[in-house]
Amino acid sequence: MLRKVLERLLELPVVYDLNQIVGQPTVRRYTQLLTEEVPLGEGSLVLDLGCGTGATSRLIPGRYVGIDVNPDYIASAKRIGSGGDFIAMDATKLSFPDASFDQVMSIATTHHLDEEQLKSMVLEALRVVRRGGAFHIIDAILPISPRDRAKEMFFRMDRGRFPRKLEHLVATVSLAADVARTRVLRGPMHDVAYLKVVGK
Repeated sequence: MLRKVLERLLELPVVYDLNQIVGQPTVRRYTQLLTEEVPLGEGSLVLDLGCGTGATSRLIPGRYVGIDVNPDYIASAKRIGSGGDFIAMDATKLSFPDASFDQVMSIATTHHLDEEQLKSMVLEALRVVRRGGAFHIIDAILPISPRDRAKEMFFRMDRGRFPRKLEHLVATVSLAADVARTRVLRGPMHDVAYLKVVGK
């Protein structure tokens, strides 16, 4: 019951933003992996799957499109005027034409998706990315060290119902595409993984 109440609260943009402030150690790792791993040129067009309230748009030097399944998050992103275009859309069923974006990324989204949804998101991301681009996944994972039980317990309390170990995330994504590169940053709240995903 309490979990359902917390999940409903996190659907509110103001509570979502507050949660991002509390989770700064993890957010900093997301940002580090984004800036170090994703090629973001001034003239590039980037699609962000599961953009939340749009904070990541401030880090993108090129043109930015953010989508999220929660229309309240999208409305908040538009009000704040973070820069870029924001559209309410399901990441597993994108309405964009093939080869529309130079790069596609997803931050802190995979642990909200079951196996089939994750595979569908990967296939859709690769459909809309242009040749030479990639799908870049950045997300918290279950701790690398089995001794980090407190960290694992904390992550399992998240409203995302599908936390995965790195191997499980890579294996699921690999059913739909090739994982060309992985990297992990350990943190006090979460370990965070980066996957560069390309077509088979």
